[in-house]
This record gives sequence, C-alpha cells and structure tokens, in this order.
Amino acid sequence: PSILKDRKGVDFQVDKKVGFEHVYVANAEHDTAQTINARLREGLHVVLAPGTYSLNEPLELNTENQVLLGLGLATLVAANGTAVVKVGNVDGVRVAGILLEAGPEPTEVLMEWGDAANPYAGSAANPGVMTDIVARVGGPSKPASAQANVMLRITSGNVVLDNAWLWRADHVEGGSVTKHGENPCQVAAIINGDDVVTYGLKAENFLYDQVQ
Repeated sequence: PSILKDRKGVDFQVDKKVGFEHVYVANAEHDTAQTINARLREGLHVVLAPGTYSLNEPLELNTENQVLLGLGLATLVAANGTAVVKVGNVDGVRVAGILLEAGPEPTEVLMEWGDAANPYAGSAANPGVMTDIVARVGGPSKPASAQANVMLRITSGNVVLDNAWLWRADHVEGGSVTKHGENPCQVAAIINGDDVVTYGLKAENFLYDQVQ
C-alpha cells in the first residue's frame, strides 16, 4: 500500500501489484548471499521462502522501490561478522517478515539502513518501510557465542518501522538463564536519520541502551 497521512484504521486497498516476472523466490536449501545479491543487482524483488539463510555477506538493496519479503519469518544469520541486510541511499525500499540472527563472529550491526558515512535525507513522499522485523542475539543453543554490537541502525531519513521485536536473549534453548553478559549486544536500535517514525518497537535486555 502507499503511504497515507492523517488517517487511522485498516486499509485493504491494493495500491500496486508486482508480477512474478519481476520477483526472485529464494530457497534456503540452495541460495547463498551471492546468488540472492545477483538477483537484487538485476533490480528484482526478492521473496525469501521459509528457512534459515546462513549469510557470509549482507543482502544489499540499492534499487529504488525494491522489496525484500520473508515468508514464515525467514531467518537470516550473520555467519561471517557482517550485517545480514544493508539498504543503500535509495527511496521506497521495503523489507518485511524477516528474523535477523547474530552469529558467532563479532558483528557491528545486523541491519544497516542507509550509508553511515554519507547520510541521506530520504523522501517523505516515498519513504523506506520496514514491517514485522524480529532480531535476536542468542536464544538457540547454536551458536553458543552469538554476538552483535547493534541490531538495527537507521542513518537515512524518512523511514517507517512498523512492528519490530529486538531481543537480546535472557534465556536460551533448554531453559538456562543468560548470565555475566553472555550473548552480548550493546544497543537494540540506533536512529540517526531525521523523520524516522516507528510503531510498535520493542527492545529487551540490552547491555547499554535499548534505543539511541
């Protein structure tokens, strides 16, 4: 749906339809960060079939109005110490329905929206949108040493975040309690962009700040 202002409630109107000739459906059993990025560079939208994607480099969205949509809360694991999703200085990108998961390597940020070295004002008429984003550091029994400094960093302006749960695990699979700074993550979200709007942002158990 398109962005509307000064209204509330449910809107079932379909604003834009995208034919599947413009979509690549990724499968965790055979796709890698490299194969998915090749499709993103072609300008295709990407749908992630349910599964766990171990990524050794971030999925990079650099095309205006590009969509990355996870089904079944597709899980993206930072396997190599890099972000799992990076959005460039472009307008109208939409990312939805994904779970960001820290891996065992030191990782600065799990999801990066905008170029931190070159801040971008964005567009009020065509903002970037994140919907139904979940992130975790720890929780599953593997990897045992999950870690990330920041889960989400937004540098671009005019971005909408609609429903997010950012969780540093206070317990892990099997029921044991996290102690002594295990599963380290300093900050859930850092918002540096102007005119960023969030709805339903939840953050838990971070070592320094929940949100900056």
